[in-house]
Amino acid sequence: MGSGRLVVLGLMVLLLLGALTMAMVQGFERTSTTEYCISCHEIRSRLDELEQSVHAVDWDGEPMECRSCHVPPSFGPKLIAVKLLAVKDLFVHYSVDVERLDRRQMQLDARRIVADENCLECHEDLYRNTAGEEISELGRLGHEAYLGKNGTTRRNCAGCHPNIAHLPEFDRRYPFNAEFAARLFLEGEDE
Repeated sequence: MGSGRLVVLGLMVLLLLGALTMAMVQGFERTSTTEYCISCHEIRSRLDELEQSVHAVDWDGEPMECRSCHVPPSFGPKLIAVKLLAVKDLFVHYSVDVERLDRRQMQLDARRIVADENCLECHEDLYRNTAGEEISELGRLGHEAYLGKNGTTRRNCAGCHPNIAHLPEFDRRYPFNAEFAARLFLEGEDE
């Protein structure tokens, strides 16, 4: 094989790799949109919960997207892992009676894949709440453990802060979820 043919073959391989990379990036982008996520009816109700939560809008008043919490902000191993888990979710969507899914287990699984980087993009100061006030002593100790300043913790942000964007029925009975549950209940009555 002559050197000219090797160059042509090399260019063809590079073009093919470039095309595959572009297709993968476009696929990742398309499957990270809220419209794509809610195309499954079992996820549509999660959007209703989000719209009634304290995370309905971002700091600029723009509606939060599914990707704001569930898709890592940069390309890398975490993003690939999330997309591989999404393939499993698609399989489940098309092969299992979704009415029989265990939402409690799904919630625990979902919390594990919420990237802390996503939370920290908005919540930069872990010692103040969104109103700018100092957080509680318990919150301060928890955040210090998260930062490795006062012990350590293996929990991620969503592990300590459940039900901040979604509130399954089985968690609506807890007093600390009362305000969120009331908004969901009132919203459901209007329909």
